[in-house]
Amino acid sequence: MIYPKIPVLLYHSIEKDYFQDRIDVLDFEKQIFYLKNKKYISIFTNEIDVKIKNQIILTFDDGYKDIVTNVLPILKKYNFKAICFIVSNQIGKNNIWDQNQKNYQKKELMNESDINEWLNNGMLIGSHTQNHVDLTKLEGIKLKNEIENSKKFLEETFATHVKDFCYPFGKVNSNSYKEVKKVYDNAYTTNRSRYLLNKHDPFLIPRVDMGKKLNNFKIFLKLKTFYEDIKFLKNEI
Repeated sequence: MIYPKIPVLLYHSIEKDYFQDRIDVLDFEKQIFYLKNKKYISIFTNEIDVKIKNQIILTFDDGYKDIVTNVLPILKKYNFKAICFIVSNQIGKNNIWDQNQKNYQKKELMNESDINEWLNNGMLIGSHTQNHVDLTKLEGIKLKNEIENSKKFLEETFATHVKDFCYPFGKVNSNSYKEVKKVYDNAYTTNRSRYLLNKHDPFLIPRVDMGKKLNNFKIFLKLKTFYEDIKFLKNEI
């Protein structure tokens, strides 16, 4: 059987104004327009069909408010769908986990109303832990709470099934991997590569970073060639 190589696209914030190396809403729409023009079909991970070509998965980390205000209208316009990974204890707050980074920009996160709007429009949410902490530095009940309680809270608050998990900062070790595997169906990393079912662990899904300004040729390289695949680094767990 020939398995398709599926690009799992990684985004964070999509702003109205260009900031540092992030793309703005106009660049994002150009990317989505490119995908639509090339006849890509957006799916969720549990919908992968090995018989279908041009499948693509769109993911957004952290749950920024601009995902609802800027991204959702574009997804609806082009009939695409996506999953957003939510930090459960920071809903309606801001990205405190970035405070120690250079050129920190305080950004608002989705509140409960925003998340409901996202879900009501056919999108999904996943867990990004309770507090967006480095799981490799936690053990025991603290590790378990970050992974399990975030799922429980999201499911109870939004009456939805949460089957997907994303490791904060892309950091994962043996302990966090084992705990995630107990309660989720899939988990996503920041490792680079297109996703290949018969090669990659479904709890260590690699992604293609699209959060920079890209011309159409660069997008083609990322999605249709081995450009991203050769940069894959297997997680040591």
